[in-house]
Amino acid sequence: MGGTAMRRRALITGGSGYLGNWLVRLAPPTWDITATYWTQPAAAPGATWRHLDVRDAAAVMAVIGEVMPEVVIHTAAANPGANADFTAVNVDGTRAVARAVAAIGGRLIHLSTDVVFDGERGNYTEEDIPNPITDYGRSKALAEAEVQACGVRALIVRTSLIYGRRPPLDRQTLWILNSVQNGAPIALFTDELRNPIWVESLVGALWELADGDYNGVLHVAGAQALSRYEFGARLARFHGVAPDPIRAMSSRASGLIRPLDCTLDCSKARTLLRTPLPGVDTVLVGNE
Repeated sequence: MGGTAMRRRALITGGSGYLGNWLVRLAPPTWDITATYWTQPAAAPGATWRHLDVRDAAAVMAVIGEVMPEVVIHTAAANPGANADFTAVNVDGTRAVARAVAAIGGRLIHLSTDVVFDGERGNYTEEDIPNPITDYGRSKALAEAEVQACGVRALIVRTSLIYGRRPPLDRQTLWILNSVQNGAPIALFTDELRNPIWVESLVGALWELADGDYNGVLHVAGAQALSRYEFGARLARFHGVAPDPIRAMSSRASGLIRPLDCTLDCSKARTLLRTPLPGVDTVLVGNE
């Protein structure tokens, strides 16, 4: 007898955030998606939306226990900014999600960051030991430790600066465009190196990984290492804005405690994945 194949169930935490929104928008039709939001109401179609504060462990357990997803993609996080509650959201929230996924026998894909490293040498592999030097980086390293400690089947994906070509745009691109267009002073560091990744490439990789069974730690970032200044200038040009008002600045000379070279070795991901991980200059080939 013929029939429609049953779709697999996935839950995306932080579905109304930048990455979460794109995960919902570009989800393969083989997945039945539940996505969560906290302060920002959900807008993207294609998912069943649930309000969830990941800091509430009982609520996390209730939602995940009700949905019973095969895979949870955990993108909800407090990112650097004013009054960010790194410990409660990134550490305690991740613990709650990881334990709930473990309780139902599911699999977790946890999004982490390149700034779990100190930036002293760059080209970090999955085997390198995290040594964060910022509050945000420390919270994400502790979140990784929570995932690894609770016994859940898990893939920790470390990535870098996420950007897009089309709306909705990422916060960094919007900040650069708004600042330049409004004549607001803006400075970007010439000596901080990262591997920016196109959001649609990252999303493709994450759904491919969700379909597979690879667990552990995996670095998934763009192929091209750029300074924050070089990256910002490229984003401005791509969106039709002259980058002249962007001031080049040295992170070393700023007196700020920031990691300098957090480039990631993604050779393992390139071996595992069919999804390409292009560099910025490959992605931003024209203003479409």
